[in-house]
Amino acid sequence: MKKKLFLLAGILTTSTLSNAEVKKDIKFTEVPYGACAKEMTVEVKDGKIKSFSAVRGCPGNLNAISKLLPGMEVDKVITLLDDNPCSGAPIKGLSSCMDNLVEMLKYHVNGEGEGHVTELRKKLKAQKIAFSYNGHICSGCGLCDAEFS
Repeated sequence: MKKKLFLLAGILTTSTLSNAEVKKDIKFTEVPYGACAKEMTVEVKDGKIKSFSAVRGCPGNLNAISKLLPGMEVDKVITLLDDNPCSGAPIKGLSSCMDNLVEMLKYHVNGEGEGHVTELRKKLKAQKIAFSYNGHICSGCGLCDAEFS
């Protein structure tokens, strides 16, 4: 009986610790990679997005996202928005603000990966995408002043 109780306590402790990783409170600001936004700030409280904001990028989409995300569980956001490239980009398979957000959440909240820049570069390298300007992968949004021939 003691062995069963000890085993049950161990299982409960392990599952509680793994959930506690997602439940931590954190606020971070990062510079996206391969996307039009210049900066993204995310606040997480009790495993849910408290706030999201972005500087530049596609204003309508990012403003809408900043209204939709608060109150959503981090794991749900990751599931919904993972592998979500910008559509209409001149080079297929480019990153997006939401891909960056997912990788940031995985890294800062769940403790997964090596950070969004490293993870997104790995994805882009695997797709053999190498078109960039000062570290910014062009999605053709027209918000920057870059000129390409």
